[in-house]
Amino acid sequence: MGRNRRLLGPAAALWLALAGLSARADDAPATHELIYTGEATSILGRSVRDAAGETIGRIIDVLVDDQGNPRAAVIDFGGFMGVGNRRIAVAWRAMHFQPSAEQGQILLEMTADQIKAIPDYRRPTSPAAPPVTVAVPPPK
Repeated sequence: MGRNRRLLGPAAALWLALAGLSARADDAPATHELIYTGEATSILGRSVRDAAGETIGRIIDVLVDDQGNPRAAVIDFGGFMGVGNRRIAVAWRAMHFQPSAEQGQILLEMTADQIKAIPDYRRPTSPAAPPVTVAVPPPK
């Protein structure tokens, strides 16, 4: 029995050493990056305005592709206190961010009629779910 214990000792030590090396690589300290005021801002919950400057809703979600790039924003608009409201998805390029304007306005480049024609956004429940319909601004 003592003989088996000696044979397992070095193998176990090698395994523990290798496990320790991989753990140290994963535990490397994170690097830091500074984001200065004006370089980035949060948009969830922010108001969205139409071309006339009227508030039409607020951003409740951002949809990204498999590379992490924003593709669309989900906007909750209409209704009062959650009653009668709709959620729509609009293409990221349909929104214009104006950080220098009052409270960093977000403008949606679509008319009220175009917005009404957009089907409601439904969060996909599985990978096999139908694709999300996203509103795209009309060509200029």
